[in-house]
Amino acid sequence: PLVGLLIGLALVGVAAVPVSAEVRALLVLLAWVVLTGGLHLDGLADSCDGLLATTTPEKRLDIMKDPRAGSWAVVGVVLLLLGKWVLLRESAPAALLIAPVAGRWMLMAAAWGYPYARSSGLGAWFKDGLGRPQMALATLLAGGVLVAAVWLDPRALLVLPLTLALLIGLGRWMAGRLGGGLTGDCYGALCEMTEFVCLLGMVLWPV
Repeated sequence: PLVGLLIGLALVGVAAVPVSAEVRALLVLLAWVVLTGGLHLDGLADSCDGLLATTTPEKRLDIMKDPRAGSWAVVGVVLLLLGKWVLLRESAPAALLIAPVAGRWMLMAAAWGYPYARSSGLGAWFKDGLGRPQMALATLLAGGVLVAAVWLDPRALLVLPLTLALLIGLGRWMAGRLGGGLTGDCYGALCEMTEFVCLLGMVLWPV
């Protein structure tokens, strides 16, 4: 969440550029992708290819390791980026601040709450280093940012139920598709989906 806070502050700064809403949304989206290096977008792409495949959990895991992008990966990434661009045209500064924080808290919560689907990998290393102190500190930090965001914009209250709903609903569905656990790609996909849903919820909820 600390990384998410730094990203959010940078996005708020970019959003202050005096240009049209469409150009501002594009600049914010570009900054968002550049700052993250597209890491979680890659996880979303791999997850779309594997999770949406009609095959066995073992085969889905193999598909997610394939560096080539399939049709579901392209569709998923294009729809997510297009959706973010549309929402960023109307998003308030509080949404830009809280969405990256919620997305990265989701990474930790997913790693904490679900088994790992592989025996090794970057996600396994991340999960092995995640203990109670790290999770507690991350939750306190994310909660503090949420309180500040609510003070700026009451619509930020939606972030908590939306994030928990994704963690339980989408997380369980992913784990079921992969034989009971998640992978690092799933963590990235959950981060991206959390950011998107937070932006969507705050835009749809009238002030």
